[in-house]
Amino acid sequence: MEDPAVRRSVFCEVRVPTPPGPFPQPQLDFAKRLRELRLRAGQPTEESLARQMGCGRTTVSDILNGRRFPNWELLSNLVRACGSSPGQWKGLWEETHLLLDEIRRTRRAVSAPSGGALLPVVWYRSNPEFYRAVAREVRGARSEIRVTYIRRHPPTHYISAASAEYFAAILDWARAAVDEDSERTVRRIIGVPEIAGTPDPVMLDWVRDHHAETAGLLNYEVTILRWPTGADGQNMALIDDSTAFLAFSGGSRQKLNGFSVKDPTFLSYYAAYFDQLWHGLVPIQTYLDQVGG
Repeated sequence: MEDPAVRRSVFCEVRVPTPPGPFPQPQLDFAKRLRELRLRAGQPTEESLARQMGCGRTTVSDILNGRRFPNWELLSNLVRACGSSPGQWKGLWEETHLLLDEIRRTRRAVSAPSGGALLPVVWYRSNPEFYRAVAREVRGARSEIRVTYIRRHPPTHYISAASAEYFAAILDWARAAVDEDSERTVRRIIGVPEIAGTPDPVMLDWVRDHHAETAGLLNYEVTILRWPTGADGQNMALIDDSTAFLAFSGGSRQKLNGFSVKDPTFLSYYAAYFDQLWHGLVPIQTYLDQVGG
């Protein structure tokens, strides 16, 4: 007889487009020009640039290394932080933007394979089952973890030992980078529930405590999403460039289940959505300053 607590693996037949190639050359060339500007400015640290730009260090790193093409506001702030005039970069930025748009259009025009692809899906039927699986993947991560926490209650209000294990595993993984001299990064989006613009006091207290606990972790960054909806959001954990976990809560406070998919293309869609959210939000310290914390 099958144990109902055992997770189930299935293969879903879906159409998967050809995975995108490396970062476009115009984007890499633009990043090289920015690195040259930074060098002429005396090589300010990414942390220093991030503070002046009002964004996270990971955002600065992504721009300077060609992993992300900046919007005009980010570029202007970066150029000013390096002691130069944004107006001198307007033409190059517009030219590169057009080139990248053309590349994206070309990629979208490429047809998908004629056949279906088997997409491996693992289903988790309970809170402990889901969190234990994510914690295992977190411990084995190589370089990058992107997670969201958009719920009505802070993590301390859930009784599952597995959920506590998961949250501790992420911080332990980030702290290990100090000893291993690695380039591990964690980015977390936290949704703070609001009513008429006023943050939920219990969640706000937890955010303050969490910020104090992680203040010394330079490779652990948090941005805040003001969440005016009286319901949990869909949450995700994206591990490196291959594994995506999606969580769904509902019913009682302790109810949570979800699934995971090990596929780079599937993850890339959620990674793009995560990055869109990330770059539109404010760092945790900025948020706490705004709400008086």
